Amino acid sequence: MEKIFANKKLIVYILIFIMAVIVAIPLLNSNLAIYKDDGIQHICRLIGTYDSILEGQTFPVIMSDYCNGFGYSWNIFYSPFTSFFPLIFKFFTSSFTVCLKIFIFISIFLSGIYMQKFVKTVTKSDKMSIVSSLIYMVAPYHLVDIYIRCAIGEVVAFAFIPIIFLGLYNILNNNTKKDYYLAIGAIRFNIITYYIYFYYNIFLCSIFIVKY
Repeated sequence: MEKIFANKKLIVYILIFIMAVIVAIPLLNSNLAIYKDDGIQHICRLIGTYDSILEGQTFPVIMSDYCNGFGYSWNIFYSPFTSFFPLIFKFFTSSFTVCLKIFIFISIFLSGIYMQKFVKTVTKSDKMSIVSSLIYMVAPYHLVDIYIRCAIGEVVAFAFIPIIFLGLYNILNNNTKKDYYLAIGAIRFNIITYYIYFYYNIFLCSIFIVKY
């Protein structure tokens, strides 16, 4: 037990995990209307992607059963990451809704982890990085995306925003050993996570560079 409390990084992860659990408590309610707003679209995408995999598609981007048999390339028009990854949990549950809820919880947790890492790198302060990550996870718009809009693309985007700024910070400080964060964050965030945030992110990164 003493070794656990002596490990600062582990304590930080535990605190972020606890906050993620608190934020995700409403997901445990079976009556949660996850189908409202964008939710029903994401459930349909999971079903369509799963059926496409069973049909033998190597890279399931076209739901052949949709649109009266004409097919619909939903995973081309919208971020494929948010339909591929949740289906991993089909090994543990038959419910597509549960798969989506688990995916949301992981996204909440990772958003806290990456924000803590970014703020710790910039400020070198453990307390500030922890507080920042906890606040970031309960940001009003983050909660709206989860429980009002069920906008899964934006929920996942919250996890990748800190990675992009961390990569940008490393480049501006000539930290070449970790400049790959920008590429990883940009690729996942802009290409396979949520496209619209690409334009917002360019604007924010520009401000960050000018202010820096």
